[in-house]
Amino acid sequence: MELNDILGILKDIGVATFSSVDESGKPHARYFHIGVANEQGVFFMTSPETHFYKQVETNPQIAITAMREEDYLIQVIRIEGKIRKVGPDLLETLLAGNPYVDIVYPNHQTDETIQVFQLYDGEGFYHSLTQGHKYVFAIGEGAKDSVRAIS
Repeated sequence: MELNDILGILKDIGVATFSSVDESGKPHARYFHIGVANEQGVFFMTSPETHFYKQVETNPQIAITAMREEDYLIQVIRIEGKIRKVGPDLLETLLAGNPYVDIVYPNHQTDETIQVFQLYDGEGFYHSLTQGHKYVFAIGEGAKDSVRAIS
């Protein structure tokens, strides 16, 4: 399995749980739509008005967890790593095909505060629970060849 295969599964899952910690170290989890997931990382967006935004401003470490169940196949992906702001250039790409945008961000076409983030450096784990396949991988420098099967 290649890195883009794993990240393609994450992108297809579409919605994942993102976890961060607040200033006192208390963990918080919430759902996010995966905008883009490829060899450059995982891209998503949020508003500066959210608690999540404020938490990652203080501590840019997050965890992402996603699961997909189709017929007999159950796949789990976990990624832990660092995020950074990447600016609005990717905003339209992230919004494309997202059925929740108009509900969550009704003013997205005029709201210039929505921020795009990139998980750019991290480690991940893929597990096919029904097939037993397990892989660890990296996101960041040299990550393309980082996928390694584990037992």
